[in-house]
Parts: sequence; C-alpha cells; structure tokens
Amino acid sequence: MGIALQGLGWLEIESRHIVHFNVSESPGLAWVKQQIREISSYGEGPRFLVHDNDGIFGQFGRRKKQQAGKSYRCAFDMWLEKTMGIEGIPIPYGAPNANARLERFNLTLRVEALDHFTFICEKHVYRVCKNYIRYYNHGRPSQALHAIPDP
Repeated sequence: MGIALQGLGWLEIESRHIVHFNVSESPGLAWVKQQIREISSYGEGPRFLVHDNDGIFGQFGRRKKQQAGKSYRCAFDMWLEKTMGIEGIPIPYGAPNANARLERFNLTLRVEALDHFTFICEKHVYRVCKNYIRYYNHGRPSQALHAIPDP
C-alpha cells in the first residue's frame, strides 16, 4: 500500500525554471493559497497564474460577475485578484496543452526521477524533487540554448 501525494510547481515561462514547488499528502485550497503567499513574498511575485480547473478552487459553473465588470470562473480566481493582485487564468476545459510547458516538466520529472524510487514518506519525495529541480534549473543542458548549460 502506498501513499498518494500531490505536487505543486511554479514555472517561470521565460526561463522555464522552476521557481517554487512543494508536495503534500492532502492538499487543499488553504495549502494552495499558502504556496502562493510563499512565492509572492520573494520580490514582486507573479502577475498571472495559469492553473487547471481543480474542484478545490470552488468552481462557479458559470462565470460570476462582480461590480467592477470582472468575471471569475472560480472563487480561487476572485481571491487571487482581490487579495494577491494576481490575475488567475484557468486553462480551458479539456485542453491540457494550454499548460504544455509545466505538463512537459511534470512528465520529465516523473520519467527521469520519480519512477526510479519507491518512496517511504513525503520528505523523501520532497528531497528527490528538490535535487532534480536543482539539476533541471542549473545543470541540465537546455535545447533552447543549443545544449549549452546556463551560467
């Protein structure tokens, strides 16, 4: 019997570097909000957040309009805008390619690192991910740079 863990990663689109990640055995909306607070505490923080349509985000079903003419698909987007000043961009339903860069990173992480271990606890998963992300961000040759490692 194994444990089921969920991960959360923040990818900077321009550099394709993972700037923050975490894993949890039972992530909820409060946990996701805490991760956003942590990433926003370093400097400016993100202006936009592309996210999937997970049920924990409080889906409205139809876009809910506010007084200022803004509409939101979920309570999470409303919280992002009003509390953090970040525009939430949910990917379209049934279109995982709308978040292709992070989906590709998830596949690479799983194939190159996670599939090679039998994990015994959450800290073990975190440690393997942390080491792989360090390699991914700094030591891995980038095809965009013609296989020249970042300085």
